[in-house]
Amino acid sequence: MRTPLFELQHVLDAFQRRKVLTKPEILNSTGCSSMTAWRLLRRHGYFTSYNDNARHYTLVDIPQFDEHGLWSHGPARFSQWGALTTTLVRLVETSAAGLTAEQLEQLLQLSNVKPHLTRLIAKDLLVREKMEGRFVYFAHPQTPGMKQRQRRQKDLRQARAAQLPPLEQIIALLVEIIRRPQNTPRQWARQLSRHGVRIKMDEIQAVLEHYQIDPKKGLSTS
Repeated sequence: MRTPLFELQHVLDAFQRRKVLTKPEILNSTGCSSMTAWRLLRRHGYFTSYNDNARHYTLVDIPQFDEHGLWSHGPARFSQWGALTTTLVRLVETSAAGLTAEQLEQLLQLSNVKPHLTRLIAKDLLVREKMEGRFVYFAHPQTPGMKQRQRRQKDLRQARAAQLPPLEQIIALLVEIIRRPQNTPRQWARQLSRHGVRIKMDEIQAVLEHYQIDPKKGLSTS
């Protein structure tokens, strides 16, 4: 029986020297053809990077994925789920309270995932909702997405509550809003300051959000 010119071990040895290789580097290191290299890689199993147009390769048993299923080596970024779009869906689906584009970019170490998220929304693979002035992406179908929304809303309420000023300042602010509903938050703060009540703008905003007060409508809820 004729002995194959190139064995799987040739490819494995190339990755033992360097954990991550590009296609030209694989061919140069092994000396085999593109067809042969990919036949051997498929036999063993491999990942392509989700960044740099999938130009980086690594063997299936090399990455040590973190709790998010991600691994990086130099400039190359890899996911246990493979392609970027699949990874975005799985990261959102496995999150406790959905994720914003900024949170996804931080996790993936990428600069702009919004176009990919827009396409996933169009394909009905993810859903999104605007909360606190930014879009939050949730799982689809409805059931896990609903649980994520509830968790996100709870987290936002707790964050707002943590920013609330002392009760006496809250009462003073509410009284001022009733007396001068046409004023702006900055005017309310100045008026309260004249009476010795010091309250910051972010604290006023926290009170307005906590009690669902629309500054344009005074104590009318939005």
